[in-house]
Amino acid sequence: MPNLMVIVASTRQARIGSTVADWVIAAANERTDLTVDVADLQEIGLPFFDEAHPPMMGKYELPHTLAWAERVAAADAFLFVSPEYNGSYPGVLKNALDYLLAEWQGKRAGIVGYGAYPESRMIGQLDFVLGNLGLTRTTSDLQVQNPWALLDADGKLVAPAELNDALAAIIDELAVVNAEPVAV
Repeated sequence: MPNLMVIVASTRQARIGSTVADWVIAAANERTDLTVDVADLQEIGLPFFDEAHPPMMGKYELPHTLAWAERVAAADAFLFVSPEYNGSYPGVLKNALDYLLAEWQGKRAGIVGYGAYPESRMIGQLDFVLGNLGLTRTTSDLQVQNPWALLDADGKLVAPAELNDALAAIIDELAVVNAEPVAV
């Protein structure tokens, strides 16, 4: 059964990222054809890259790097849940990506972005980096504009049908292991 890692990229103390991620994780957990591993970068707490060797050498020495490498290597696909900060994605996500190389390569990735704007510049920038790491991208991504407006009285994100359908389509693609690369 494929292992989907959902990477929560916001580490702010007061963040809507965990609320958006909860919606994504719930949709993924409804599937019976994959397992879901939630990698919340706030909880993982990787320091700024501090290995003695570049990731391309694969000579990881530090315990936090070894643990991250093992976890990423175990995943078959990734779904990044990320805010847009100043037209890009958070530095903590770039740091987590830059820790490794071989563990990312040849796997599938999708992006769920969120923020105030209807189109995300973050998605394009993250797409470029994911391509350099050798990840195969889904045919579409999802931008959740103004997620604060989608919260119910309990603070849970209640998405309209079109967002739920778009998320389901991304997860459908990520559930297919060893799929042919898709040009985007």
